[in-house]
Amino acid sequence: MRQPGTVAEVVQRASPRHISLAVAAVGTSPDVVHRGGAEVAPGRALWQVGSITKVFTALVLARSVVRGEVSLDTPVRRILGWAPADITLGQLATHTAGLPRIPPELWTRALRRDPDPYADLDGAALAASLERLRRRGVGRVRYSNLGFGLLGLALATAAGTTYDELVRAEVGDPLGLGDTSTSAAVERRLTGHTRRLRPRPTPWHFQDAMAGCGALWSSIEDMQAFVGAVLDPPPGELGEAMRLAARTHVSARGHDQGLGWIRFTRGPAAGHLFHNGGTYGFRSSLLADPSTRSGVVALTNVDRSVDGLVVSALGADGLPHPSVGGV
Repeated sequence: MRQPGTVAEVVQRASPRHISLAVAAVGTSPDVVHRGGAEVAPGRALWQVGSITKVFTALVLARSVVRGEVSLDTPVRRILGWAPADITLGQLATHTAGLPRIPPELWTRALRRDPDPYADLDGAALAASLERLRRRGVGRVRYSNLGFGLLGLALATAAGTTYDELVRAEVGDPLGLGDTSTSAAVERRLTGHTRRLRPRPTPWHFQDAMAGCGALWSSIEDMQAFVGAVLDPPPGELGEAMRLAARTHVSARGHDQGLGWIRFTRGPAAGHLFHNGGTYGFRSSLLADPSTRSGVVALTNVDRSVDGLVVSALGADGLPHPSVGGV
C-alpha cells in the first residue's frame, strides 16, 4: 500500500529518485506547490507534459461542439479529405476509432532507439500511415496517440491555424495559462533524464500532425491553475465545454472514457478524473476529484512514473491504472 501524506511529505519521500520534481495541490487550504529533487526547479520552469496534452486537445474539440461548429459525429474527412471516411471527431477523442497506439512505422524507430521519433511525422506521413494500417476494435476504447495526433491536426486545419496557436486561443489565454504551449521558451525548459538520472540528449519534437497527442510544455503553476479550472469550471461556453469533456461518453473496463479524460469507476478513486503523460525524460500525472473539488498534479524531468505521488497526495490509495500515458 502506498504511504499517504501531505504534499510536502510525498515530495520529500520521492525527491531522491528525481532531478526536478514539482507537485501541486488544489482544494487544500491554502493551495500549495512543493518542489524537490537533486536540482530544485525555479518558479515557471517548463516540463514537457506528454499525454496530458490530450486533455487540452479534447477541450478544444468540446468548445467547437458547444459553439455548434462541429459535432462529435462529424467525419474527420470533412476537414481532412485524405482521412478514412468512417472516422469521426468523437471517436478520436474517446479512443474508439480502432486506431493503434502509435503509427506502425514508429515501432521500427523504437527498435532502432530513435531519440526523436515524432520529429519528421508531418501531414503527408500521417496520411500515408493511415492508408496502410488496418483498424481493429472500432467502438471499443483503444488508447491511441495516432488518433489524438489526427484530432489535433483536424482541429487546427479547420481553424486555419497551427495547433499551438489554437490551444493558446481556446484554452491557454482564456484560463490565463501563459506558460502552456508547444513552442515554450527554450531557456526555461528543463532537461529530461533517464531513470538512472542521466541527461537525455534532446526532448521529443512534434510537427502539427502529431502535436495533439503530446507536444505541450507547461509550468507547475499553469498546471495547478488548470486543475483548479477543471474542478470549478468558469461560466459560459468554456465551462460548458469543460463539463462536456469530463462527462462519460464511452464505458471501458475499470473506467469511463470522456473526451480525453479518464474517469475511474471502481474503488476509492471512483469518480476521479485522471490523465498522465510521458515523453523522452519527462513524466506527468493529474488526478482530480470533482466530488470534493480537490486535485493534485505532479511533474518530473525523469523517466519515472509520478502516478503514485498524486494518488498518495490526494489520499486515493487503490487507484486502478489503465494502460494510458506515454506518448
